[in-house]
Amino acid sequence: MSWLALTMPARVREWWLAGAMAGVIYGALLVQVSMELPEGAPLTGQIAMQPLWKTAMALLLARAAWFHRPLPERRWLVTALVCSAIGDFLLAVPALSFSFVGGLGAFLLAHLAYLRLLVPLAGDLRPHRLIACGAMLGVAGTMLGRFWPNLGTLAVPVSLYVGVLAAMACSALVARLPTPLAALGALCFAASDMMIGIARFLVPFETFALGIWWTYAAAQVLLVAGIVSGRSQP
Repeated sequence: MSWLALTMPARVREWWLAGAMAGVIYGALLVQVSMELPEGAPLTGQIAMQPLWKTAMALLLARAAWFHRPLPERRWLVTALVCSAIGDFLLAVPALSFSFVGGLGAFLLAHLAYLRLLVPLAGDLRPHRLIACGAMLGVAGTMLGRFWPNLGTLAVPVSLYVGVLAAMACSALVARLPTPLAALGALCFAASDMMIGIARFLVPFETFALGIWWTYAAAQVLLVAGIVSGRSQP
């Protein structure tokens, strides 16, 4: 991580490190809570000021993105992270009747913002990247097919979400960037969201909670790092 941070502009680096640390701290709190609770007990609502702890990582990364150049990329990167923070907050307050749908909508906007940022960077068409895109599309289609019988009124929004998620992951896979970090981050994002879908629509159990957070935290940290690292600053 120290080498990676050195390839970032100084102001970006300071806040990126703070965001990464916030993600680790919140993950550690979840691990501690999971060790104290009975197996399968929900982790949401077990930490004081949990919504604030959960949103800290995305907000700090958004602050890091604020110093990124060029400006069009900065706009979309900040938008993606702020929308992610809103999604984090809503999912951390399940008592709200619109918690899941609102969180889904916020992360849909985040993926659209990432997609808008990454599509103009497309150009890495090496075979292993294209194969990974094909695999991503196949997994997304398979998971949606598994979810479908249990989606009910959420069939349309979940289908839209899965499609946009797959498109975002593929755009990161073919983006021409100095490192593969953004591609790895997008794949982590897909893994995290797929686990949420499995826990929500197939096998509802809380043991996914830790895996969901750690893959999501890795996704955001890696996506930001991949976009800002080693880039010339106009």
